[in-house]
Amino acid sequence: MNGKFIVLEGLDGSGTTTQAVALVRHFFNRDKIHAPLLTREPTSLNTFGQEIRRRLENRLLDHERVIDDFSYWAHLFVSDRKWHLENVVLPNINLGLPVISDRHMLSTLAYQSAQGGQMEQLIKMHKGMQVPNLTIFLDVPASVALERIKKNREGSPEYFEKKEGFLKQTEDNYKKAIELMKEEHNVVIINGTKSVDEVSTEIIKAIDKLYKH
Repeated sequence: MNGKFIVLEGLDGSGTTTQAVALVRHFFNRDKIHAPLLTREPTSLNTFGQEIRRRLENRLLDHERVIDDFSYWAHLFVSDRKWHLENVVLPNINLGLPVISDRHMLSTLAYQSAQGGQMEQLIKMHKGMQVPNLTIFLDVPASVALERIKKNREGSPEYFEKKEGFLKQTEDNYKKAIELMKEEHNVVIINGTKSVDEVSTEIIKAIDKLYKH
């Protein structure tokens, strides 16, 4: 019996991590047959993911330089994603476990197209990859996401968090990506500006529909 692959998507500051943790708790407490696995992208479990983390956190190695080119970033994210699917997601859903990932393909479509990439090209880079059984998109305006980041994030902003203009473009591109991939990725849009508990309740409704409870 195959498990389900469930993804939470949204802008930085939209609450994907908070809700992913809450969803794991829901699965764990609901039924002892469920042993949910929580994972995230980028993974930090291979050289591609490790470089992404360094670049996001502005921790470049001595031989590295700042790179803004979308194709370089897309290559890192897609390579890390392939590793993640092959080594973490697929083995566990084949065991029958629900696998919950904080981010997946739609993030690359939104963020790297905001860097200047063509969405059609980015989609082609994912050809043949496992798609989620359910993608939950937390819809939060860029202005609200940026305020949350400033309020809750310690230290300096990450690479993609520095400019509201970039986040606004990413917000628009998320919506374009969802229009293109909504059916294939089974995207459910939830208002992420509501309280944490209200958002969790809406997510659980989508999960119950997926599992037909």
